[in-house]
Amino acid sequence: MVRAVVLTPLSVGVDGIPQPADLVAVGDIVVSIIVAISYLSVTLFVGAMLVSTAGERIQTVGDEVRQHPVRSVGFGLGAVIAGVGGYLLAGVMAAGLAERGAPPQVGILVLVPLVGGVIGLVVATALGQLLVGIVLLDRVSDDGRPNLWAALIVGTVVLGVAAIFPAGDLVGVGVTVVVIGGVTRRVWRTNSDRLPDLRDTLLE
Repeated sequence: MVRAVVLTPLSVGVDGIPQPADLVAVGDIVVSIIVAISYLSVTLFVGAMLVSTAGERIQTVGDEVRQHPVRSVGFGLGAVIAGVGGYLLAGVMAAGLAERGAPPQVGILVLVPLVGGVIGLVVATALGQLLVGIVLLDRVSDDGRPNLWAALIVGTVVLGVAAIFPAGDLVGVGVTVVVIGGVTRRVWRTNSDRLPDLRDTLLE
């Protein structure tokens, strides 16, 4: 008995008709572009809010990073490691409490740090875009204080274009870590003088 075999154009690879693997690859590229545009749009919106409400502080963080880049990287890596470690610790605590009969609401111990981390990452990315724009426009500004709106647009475009290339994501991650370090170091320097008073208050 002869069995009929039906071959579709895609299965036989007719010239001029895209193969399934090609369609999947194109779909992945389209999805990646949509995700990248959406993320850049969100960070651009957040950056606009930061420029509107905290322009002077952004300039201060930019000065901090430009004057102490190595220390900013160190503080940034320390802050990221501490954040990841804190999240893992919260997860372990939540799992331990759940095993001991704690209510399901204990899962908020994991949810809150996760949401906070995502929000912090978006804000840090927006600050990173601003920082890139500030550094690039610094040399063409008359007073060394480039316009933050222009810096936001330039930084967003530069990092968006960089993300197209294979190593572009690494550039974005590096900028984000540096910005986190700049903010962390600034906060540390601002509040370090208060630590002895806080320690004495706690020990009383």
